[in-house]
Amino acid sequence: MIFATVGTHEDPFNRLIVELERLQPGLAEPVVIQSGYSTAAAPHCTVVPMMTFAELQDHMARARVVVTHGGPASIMQALAHGKVPVVVPRQAKFGEHVDDHQVRFSARIADRVVRVLDIGELSVALTTAARRSTASNANPAAAFAARFDGLCEEVLARPR
Repeated sequence: MIFATVGTHEDPFNRLIVELERLQPGLAEPVVIQSGYSTAAAPHCTVVPMMTFAELQDHMARARVVVTHGGPASIMQALAHGKVPVVVPRQAKFGEHVDDHQVRFSARIADRVVRVLDIGELSVALTTAARRSTASNANPAAAFAARFDGLCEEVLARPR
């Protein structure tokens, strides 16, 4: 599954939804989109305007690829799930946000994400992100949690 989140900012992010809908018939997997206040139709995708935090985390964990707007919280959540997210920052020139802070933020972390400024590059970015996520196989938070859980079990198993 490809999971995309546009966050909860009140401006629509139709540019991303339209491109995901255009690409979906050629993809070999479903596309689930948390669409926020976007108004674009995407009949080939599963579109949910808002999700709870738990639903969002579940989708990110199960996704092969995570596509996100340029919001720091969404990007960091994807990274915490061991994904190399495709980051499509909202841009002021398209009426997607009040300024280009997402463009600037995504530039600063470009070495940790696959950044897409030109929506026509989204298809290639999906492949690149999946390859990098698989290659890195890195989920530092999960690895730490697993090691910590093992240590706790070991300590609790010791005779007193």
